[in-house]
Amino acid sequence: MKKTLIALAIMGAAAGVANAQSNVVIYGVVDTGFIKENGSDTRMGSNIDNRIGFRGTEDLGSGQKATFELERRFNLNDGTLAQEGKDWDGAANVGLKGDNWGAIRLGRVNELTTETLRTLDPFYQYGVGSMLLSTQRSARIDNTIRYDSPDWMGFKFGASYSLGENMKHVTGVAYDPNRDPGQPQPDATPANVKYAGADNDGYAVMLGYDNGPLTLLGNWSRLADSNKSYVWNLGGAYAFGPARISLAYEQTRDKGWKEGEISIRSKQQTWLLGLEWLMGPGRLNASFNYGRVKDVEWSNNDSGHKDVKKYALGYTYDLSKRTSIYGIVAYSDYDDDQIAGFYRGEGLNNNGDPASYNRDSVTGVQIGITHKF
Repeated sequence: MKKTLIALAIMGAAAGVANAQSNVVIYGVVDTGFIKENGSDTRMGSNIDNRIGFRGTEDLGSGQKATFELERRFNLNDGTLAQEGKDWDGAANVGLKGDNWGAIRLGRVNELTTETLRTLDPFYQYGVGSMLLSTQRSARIDNTIRYDSPDWMGFKFGASYSLGENMKHVTGVAYDPNRDPGQPQPDATPANVKYAGADNDGYAVMLGYDNGPLTLLGNWSRLADSNKSYVWNLGGAYAFGPARISLAYEQTRDKGWKEGEISIRSKQQTWLLGLEWLMGPGRLNASFNYGRVKDVEWSNNDSGHKDVKKYALGYTYDLSKRTSIYGIVAYSDYDDDQIAGFYRGEGLNNNGDPASYNRDSVTGVQIGITHKF
C-alpha cells in the first residue's frame, strides 16, 4: 500500500511538472449585427469572423517549443460552419519554434500576403469597410509549410510553400478540355472557371520592418492551383500621436484560362490610403481605395480598363477590454455594372462573360457588437 501511494505521488508530481511546461489557450470571437446595402434587404452578418480556437505550446528546453493551433470559424446567426466541409477552417497546424531561429508550422495556416497587408487596412479587410480584394486572395491556405523569422531590430522575414492539387475537378464538376470553346463549363461558378485545369504548387515571401512608429512591408505570392497567377504588394504606415496613416499598393495577375471568346484573365491594381485615429475609449477608421481592372474581355467587347473608387468611414467604441460596438458606412462608385459584378463576386454569366451587378454604385451601412475572449 505504501509503495502504491509513493508511486501515485511521484506520478502526480511528474504530471505537475509536465503541466508547468505546457500551455493551452482557448480563445474566440463572437460578432454580429445588421448590414444594409442599397438594392438589397437588411440582413444579419458579422464584421469580424466568428471563431473558437485552441492554441498551445510545450517547452522543450533550451529556448525550443512545440506549437499547435486549431481554430473553427462559424456563422453566429445560424450556427453553421463558415466553410462547408472544413471542421477547422481558421487554422489546423503543428510546428516548432525557437528564440534564435524563428518558427515553422505545417498544415493550414494564414496566407502571408493577406496576413501582412491587412494590417495596413484600417478595417482589417472585414465588413463593408474592407479594402478592395483581388480575385487571387485567400486568407488561409492548406497543405503548407511556413517559416517566420524572429524579430531582428524590427526586421522580419517570412516564406511559405504549398503543395498543389489536381484542380481539373473542382467541387465535383469535371473540366473537359475537349469541349466546344464557345461554351462555358457546366456549372461555371467562379471557382470552377478560375481554376479550371490549373495544377501548380504555391509559394510566398515576405519582408517587413516594424519598429516604433514606422511599419514597412513587401510581399510576393503565388497561390497553389492558380494557373501560376501571382500577387505582389508594397506598403507602409506611420503613427504619430493618436493617429496612424497607411499607404499600400497591390498588383494581381490572374491568369485564369482563355479559350475562344471566353476569358477570365485580368490584371488588377489596388491603391489604399488609410487613417486610424484614437478618440477617447474608441477609434475612428477611414480609408480610400482605388481599383483598376484591365485585360478582361468584357461582354461589350471592351478590353480596356475599368475602375472603382471606394470610401469608408467607421467608429468602434470599446465598452471594455473585450467588448465593443461599431458602426461603418462605405460607398463604392464603379465605372459600370460589369466592374461592379467583378468586384462583388458575381462570377460569369451564361455566355462565359463577367456577370453584371444590378447597379454601378453601392452604399453599405453596418452596425454591430463584438466580444473577444
